[in-house]
Amino acid sequence: MPDNRLKFGCHDFLNSKPITYSLMREEFESCVDLTLAPPAILAESLSKGELDMAFIPAIEYARTQGVKIVRGFSIAAMGEVKTVLMFSDESVWNIKKVAADHRSRTSIALLKILFKEYYKTDVSVIPRKSHDPQKLLTMADAGMVIGDEAFKVNRDEHKVTDLSQAWHAFTGKSFTFAVICVRDGVDPMLVREAIAVLAESKKAGLENIAEIAARESQKLGIDEETCREYLLKNIRYNLDRDDQEGLTDFLSLAAEHGIIEENKELEFFST
Repeated sequence: MPDNRLKFGCHDFLNSKPITYSLMREEFESCVDLTLAPPAILAESLSKGELDMAFIPAIEYARTQGVKIVRGFSIAAMGEVKTVLMFSDESVWNIKKVAADHRSRTSIALLKILFKEYYKTDVSVIPRKSHDPQKLLTMADAGMVIGDEAFKVNRDEHKVTDLSQAWHAFTGKSFTFAVICVRDGVDPMLVREAIAVLAESKKAGLENIAEIAARESQKLGIDEETCREYLLKNIRYNLDRDDQEGLTDFLSLAAEHGIIEENKELEFFST
């Protein structure tokens, strides 16, 4: 493969598998050099110039200078997402401290906004490196976990709040957790070629959800039908207008509550 491939970073959660479907196949060759890492690490690597393009937490788009959003790709949900959960043995109104999985800064920002804007309750959100649900719950009144570990949360034993579902209940809007961003200065032709490769990979992935669900359910130790329904019904991959509107509202509230320094309008890479 040529050395001038575009360096693309993506998280390795179940919800990314349709997008990286082709890229993960050993026989697949393209202009894209794939790196897998947690969302927060991807944002740092993009900011440092170690990656050219990456799926980053939506909140990090507002914190990162010199990047633009790539249209047509997202990890978003209209209502229940299933993989961003707060859980506790207390009512949400009695929670004073949340031990939060540190890997997605968007989810932490969303949690803060929900408490400040909607529950009207003062709460301390403490990022923790652990993403084991039971361990997080020993550290505070509530835990928050993202990604595949959220499937391990026992909904019968704990009071569970799906953060995307709560956002939708309060705003009526979709919530966008992650977007693909590209650094300014990367060869536009290479970016356009990479976007085309990702679009084809996503198309192939969405056409092979049954295969993905069968494979990943074995890895994660969860029911195959749960995987399939999650990928088909809960995740929105296209950054539609609804997702953009929800993201705009989220960033506005994040600025209002001091989570980001200032609001940032959505700027898109021109194709």
